Amino acid sequence: MVQILQQILVAPFRIDDSSALLIIAAATIGCFLHLIKEKIFKRKTIQQNVIGTERRYDIIQIMIHWLFLAFLAALFLTGVILFKLDYFYSIYPWLSSIGLRSLFGYHWYFSILLIGLSIVHIIYDGVVLGRLKESIFTRLDISNLLAITRNFFGLTKDYPALEKYHPLQKALHWGIILTLLLLGVTGLTIWNPFLEFIRSIGLADYEEWLYIVNSRYLHDLFTFLFVGLMIGHFYFSVVVSSNRKTFKRMITGHIDFENMKNHDNK
Repeated sequence: MVQILQQILVAPFRIDDSSALLIIAAATIGCFLHLIKEKIFKRKTIQQNVIGTERRYDIIQIMIHWLFLAFLAALFLTGVILFKLDYFYSIYPWLSSIGLRSLFGYHWYFSILLIGLSIVHIIYDGVVLGRLKESIFTRLDISNLLAITRNFFGLTKDYPALEKYHPLQKALHWGIILTLLLLGVTGLTIWNPFLEFIRSIGLADYEEWLYIVNSRYLHDLFTFLFVGLMIGHFYFSVVVSSNRKTFKRMITGHIDFENMKNHDNK
């Protein structure tokens, strides 16, 4: 009985294609359903209630944001190639000339660059600009989220006036941070030198759990969960019209909230 239970609980070597596609499809369908509801009911919301007319992003914040996106894209590309190596070798034979070791190397280097950029991002926004408090989930955010949920399902016409960030925006970003952290941890345990380190400190009994068997499956799982989160991030940042006006902040560095409110009230 114990052996059967252990076999059931052991994760497969890699996540299967159908599970990966199911995660992506769930995120896409969720965004699509939200878009349909927004278009049908044309829900009028108060998106911002900010003192002053502008909130700016400086050139460093803008560069960090777009570099972050570039490194993530490179990590995803190299990761997907490694995930479906035989498939990519069959349609792009020239990839075989790069070699498996080099592909892993590129994936590793971009992960190091992303970690370094994340540290810079945390220090610059949290310490230099002192914006860490703005990202913390508060009781007011919970209250606003409950009110927004009731509004979304048509239980009330009231919509809270939001200062700075939407509570779901905070939740989404913390979800992205947590998923990236888990991707880093599981990715590290797949790395062969980590296995040697585990053995050298006397933890060889745990290497099956730490190396390959569960970690690679979890790394794949968190990868596609992260893709789902990024689909949501793109949808709410660019596709939703009320948020699209603020998207240009990451291009121009600022947005005039007075003009935005006047536009929304037309």
